[in-house]
Amino acid sequence: MQLKNTKVVTGEQARKYILEGVNAIYEPVKRTLGPKGTNALLYGTYGQSPRITNDGVTIAECIEPKNEFVNLVATAFKEACKKTNEKAGDATTTTSVIAGKAVNDILSGNNTSVFSDVSTDMMKKREEILKLIPVIVEKIKEKAIKIDSLEDLEKIAIISVQDEAIGKLIAGIVYQVGIDGFVDVQEGFKGKIEHEVIEGMRFPAKVPAKIFVNNEARYEMILEDTPVLVTNYTMDNVGEVGMMLKNVLGTTLRKITILAPSFSDQVLVEFVKAKAGNLIISPVKVPSLRSVQFEDACAYFDATFINKDEGRTLISVTQQDLGFVDRLIVKDVEAREDAIAIGGRGSKSDTVKARIEELKKSIEETKVPTHKLIIERRIASLASSVAVIRVGAPTDAETRYLKLKVDDAVYACKGALEEGCVKGAGICLNDIADEIGDSVITSALKAPYEYIKSTRETGEEAGDDVIDNAKAVRCAVEHALSLTAHLITVDILVPEARDASPAEGYSDIAQAILITHKRDANGNTESDTEGQYDRMLEEHLIGNR
Repeated sequence: MQLKNTKVVTGEQARKYILEGVNAIYEPVKRTLGPKGTNALLYGTYGQSPRITNDGVTIAECIEPKNEFVNLVATAFKEACKKTNEKAGDATTTTSVIAGKAVNDILSGNNTSVFSDVSTDMMKKREEILKLIPVIVEKIKEKAIKIDSLEDLEKIAIISVQDEAIGKLIAGIVYQVGIDGFVDVQEGFKGKIEHEVIEGMRFPAKVPAKIFVNNEARYEMILEDTPVLVTNYTMDNVGEVGMMLKNVLGTTLRKITILAPSFSDQVLVEFVKAKAGNLIISPVKVPSLRSVQFEDACAYFDATFINKDEGRTLISVTQQDLGFVDRLIVKDVEAREDAIAIGGRGSKSDTVKARIEELKKSIEETKVPTHKLIIERRIASLASSVAVIRVGAPTDAETRYLKLKVDDAVYACKGALEEGCVKGAGICLNDIADEIGDSVITSALKAPYEYIKSTRETGEEAGDDVIDNAKAVRCAVEHALSLTAHLITVDILVPEARDASPAEGYSDIAQAILITHKRDANGNTESDTEGQYDRMLEEHLIGNR
């Protein structure tokens, strides 16, 4: 096996790359912060036209520095924004601003030429930051005010989406479905925003492999208009699963979704290969479902439960055993197991209603309080409210821009219902910074407020109606400061070794020729007997690979 030439930088050079990598994300993203934040024009993906957005994490994801050391740091920095997006769905720009300011303050403020000489100092700063995180989080919770009215929720939505009419619409929808409800934001095709609240089902589920995620921006696997097989069999026998699929699909079906406790790697590989034959086989992993919950799901999908404990075999499955669902969304995040089914065939008939009535009778017959609670949760899961917002605009670019804004506003409202609201425009964290006093992160906590204030007109101040959802602020602080605490202690950078492309080789040769054949003022080639060009060439190769 041929070993790759791994590159390593340490000390002062590592610190320079850390600052460069952080600022590659921090500097452009911070410009989108606040009501007067600017937009970015990004390249299109999957053949789409360029996009205009001010969504922090979307912008960050598009930035890929060429230098592999800088890119390594930038990738690590993005993780903080992605974590905030994953858990709160909002405040990704705030995360970048806090972390970017903190890292710059700490590393740029260190004038020592040899980074290793201050490693002890950096470890002390790390401990100080980690101790301050729970203190700040607790203060955010103390300052949070519970959302008791639709009016308060409207303030959150309007600030997030930056449009009063749309903000009120979103707030009304989220308020209607409540904390346990679900809001699905889709692209519309009528040039306007449409919405409806329908009955859906929520249940714990996972995406068994990253390759099945088809909405990477939200870490989701989205399945539409699909037959559904529900079973508690473990999908680990390639031959048996293959025979089952051949019997079920026949010559008419080209897609199927399978809910099962687990799938072996070999079976998943066969599912991926099936795409070559224009078959779409979508696995949904449901390891925590019990038999009664499988039966609940079958009622919603109007499917037959293929129960291994009752003697049914996979090979005996037919198309008549399959249910159907209009849309199934499975989240691929570590924080939770979550799937939302919309438009199950059973929900359009009396199947779900009959199941709910059956469960209600069980509550009356159950004497144990904890058992009653479990059944009540099953009823809530089976009949939870689901809202659909279809975002449309005159152009595709405007539609995609508005969809991201609506998405963020929905998450902001949900977070506010969960953990309340705090003073917005960075004021909450600015106040907390004053309360904590002088610390290594004081200016970083003040950074969102200071930046937003710098974009206002003279004398303009944020009013009492400017509020943020406390969950987003909390997540921004936790992820930004956690990243900072660990990144400032880095003294060694080792990016993944990669093979240079031919184009890079030609570029290196050209640079070498330019460096080795320097010309004097008269245009004559100078000789370099002291080997200076060797050092220049080495610096170029390290810095541009």
